[in-house]
Amino acid sequence: KDRTCWELSRDAIIIQPTGKVFAPGNLRAANDNAKYGALIDHWMKERYTLRYSGGMVPDVYHIFAKSKGVFSNVSSEKAKAKLRLLYEVAPIGLMVECSQGATTHEAYDMSVLDLEIDDLDRRLGVCFGSSEEVAIYKKFMFE
Repeated sequence: KDRTCWELSRDAIIIQPTGKVFAPGNLRAANDNAKYGALIDHWMKERYTLRYSGGMVPDVYHIFAKSKGVFSNVSSEKAKAKLRLLYEVAPIGLMVECSQGATTHEAYDMSVLDLEIDDLDRRLGVCFGSSEEVAIYKKFMFE
């Protein structure tokens, strides 16, 4: 095999609307964010497959590879947000939405691509992935 060139493995990466794989980031937030704790309990009770690397990029790339799943990273009073909008959230969010997936801010029902970059170090929590899985996130976190 010629290892000097990229090899196209798929014509397109499309994230399916559903997929029972979850990657919960910042799990410490579940201790003092009851809604996040309830959402994690839901995923466990519904027998979702846990995918947890401790990093957003490998967990979201797993969603691309499997074409399904959901990644969340929620903050709380004691477990602050770590993901930066400019350098991590917006670029990965763009790839997710271009793949027919969905994104949302952790506390506002809006795409991460609609957020204004008003500070180079702005940090926030997010949810990325299969559109129906992100809808479940919104149900637990916003209602």
